[in-house]
Amino acid sequence: MYKKAEIRVGMFLAAFLMVLAGAAIFSCSREKPATRGGTLVVGEISDFESLNPMGTTDAHARDIYNLLFLSLLDEQPDFLSFKPRLARSYEFSKDRKQLTFHLRDDVKWTDGAPVTAYDVKATFDAQKNPDVLWSGRHLKEHIDSVKVADAHTVTYYYNEVYPYQLMDANDGPIMPAHFINSTEPNKIRNIQIEDIPTDGPFKLLEWKRGQALVLVPNENYYEKGKPYLDKVIFKIIPDQVTLLTQLKSGEIDCMESIPPREVKDLENNHPELHVFNFPTRAYIYIGWNEKVPFFRDKKVRRALTMAINRQLIIDNLYYGYAEECTSPFVPIIWAYNPNIKPIPYDPERAKELLAEEGFADSDGDGWLDKDGKRFEFELMTNYGNEIRKDVQVMVQDMLKKVGIKVDPAILEWTVMLEKIKSMDFEAMVNAWRVGTKADLEPIWSCASRRQGGYNRIDYCNPTVDSLNTLACSMLDFDKARPLFYKAQEIIYEEQPYTFLYVPHALDALNKRFKGAKPDAIGMYHNLQEWWVEEK
Repeated sequence: MYKKAEIRVGMFLAAFLMVLAGAAIFSCSREKPATRGGTLVVGEISDFESLNPMGTTDAHARDIYNLLFLSLLDEQPDFLSFKPRLARSYEFSKDRKQLTFHLRDDVKWTDGAPVTAYDVKATFDAQKNPDVLWSGRHLKEHIDSVKVADAHTVTYYYNEVYPYQLMDANDGPIMPAHFINSTEPNKIRNIQIEDIPTDGPFKLLEWKRGQALVLVPNENYYEKGKPYLDKVIFKIIPDQVTLLTQLKSGEIDCMESIPPREVKDLENNHPELHVFNFPTRAYIYIGWNEKVPFFRDKKVRRALTMAINRQLIIDNLYYGYAEECTSPFVPIIWAYNPNIKPIPYDPERAKELLAEEGFADSDGDGWLDKDGKRFEFELMTNYGNEIRKDVQVMVQDMLKKVGIKVDPAILEWTVMLEKIKSMDFEAMVNAWRVGTKADLEPIWSCASRRQGGYNRIDYCNPTVDSLNTLACSMLDFDKARPLFYKAQEIIYEEQPYTFLYVPHALDALNKRFKGAKPDAIGMYHNLQEWWVEEK
């Protein structure tokens, strides 16, 4: 039955046709073979929280540590199929309760030690260990154990049969057993990347926090002759205007998240740059922390959404490169519910809902209050992201019109991330990059409010949890889909987030660099294949 899920690739092909065609045109039409050498400079608006795969929840960092560490398999852009990587092949047992991987025998860690099945087992044991506090521990819930048959054969043992068995086994890169076994479990996630042997196509040369991260080819990498580039520098420039200036002047070669208003200028006036425009797994939202009394009632949260003109934000800030968001899934995920209608922009109705909940301007100062407390809160976002800053300003103005006072706060990314993790905030403008697995548990379940989970706004609805658990257990996607649809409808009805928009991925790269194939997996997932054409 699982094969039925695997062959559904055709259902999702249309969503990726533009991506694949664009990448093919840009990366495959070579007049001469790939050459070796050269340095790629990537402009980054913020530094990375951590590059230890056990210790970060930052999708921004995941793109980088996936260049340093190998996973068993490479996930493909259809989010359903995989290609060999550390594992040469795999097979399920007849009852699908066992999954055996056959590993390559020519992979080494940067300290020279061979990569073996013992590394796979040690990684799983750490991922499963509650003392490690790995954020993806829930993904291993239905895997009871991992056993080593020999140095290059390892078997995963499941307690349940479900569609995402292969994806769950593959999630999280493999880490060295001699590192894991020599570290106390509660300290693994805090180890710096400089102290961890790696086995990916690149290795870390230098990381000056807040300035630059430098990667160079891993001479022990099993695919001899790769990568082509001599060096990749991720240059930290915490200001979008400066990033763009350096992109246009050639000081940096690559930039993600181009401001939509800049796309036409880059395309018309900078022929040396290629702008990629492709579907993304991200959505932008305002998160209401339900620990804050103002945001505990869903009627109030619905009123807030009604008072925010999401389409005006899209029109003014995205120039046609975004669509309104109505779901915790995005359209390129098979379980996305396309039938949810956006909550209308209706500030008058918002005022009525707030009045029904006891908010009124009792002292005539122009602001709503309740029980002697003004409806005022801090809306935070990260420094350097001009669009999110603009969203703050627009939301501040929109909510002012219904009598709610918004105090914008702009924080350095790592500082903001710590506040989010500890739920030490009131509301935030932020983004999620949705996982490739259709599963609401990581962000929306009651259980994921605990330390290490992604539920940072204290949302909890047992019905959503039940629907999601049942949907995730079904091998037949057609039967799971209506359950996912219902769960999305409940979340949207309760508005724990004001879902704003799903942006297009807009990334720029100097045309001297060839071989790039950005897609919804990530901009740099095949960085080892990039090469630079000399001027």
